[in-house]
Amino acid sequence: MDRKSKVVLSLVFVSQLLVGCASSSGVFQVEPDTYRVATRATWELGGRAGAIRMALEEATRHCSQSGKSLKVVNSSESYGHFEGGRVDMTFTCVPPQSQ
Repeated sequence: MDRKSKVVLSLVFVSQLLVGCASSSGVFQVEPDTYRVATRATWELGGRAGAIRMALEEATRHCSQSGKSLKVVNSSESYGHFEGGRVDMTFTCVPPQSQ
């Protein structure tokens, strides 16, 4: 196996390891006009901060698809050495405020 093939294989292996370091439930509806998303990120992907970022990005993307803005109703966070950061966010999508 030549050097280039080894480098490519190494990159594929590392990327597969990192994929398992973060997860999301995806956005799901819990009440009319109320949604929830739960995310997890190990320390390699930012831990609690990484999980918060992922949750906010998913929630914002969900609301922007209908031309609305994100309003966080409730959010809880936790961190454990082995499981990383976890965030459970409940939110609604509201009309954007006029400027």
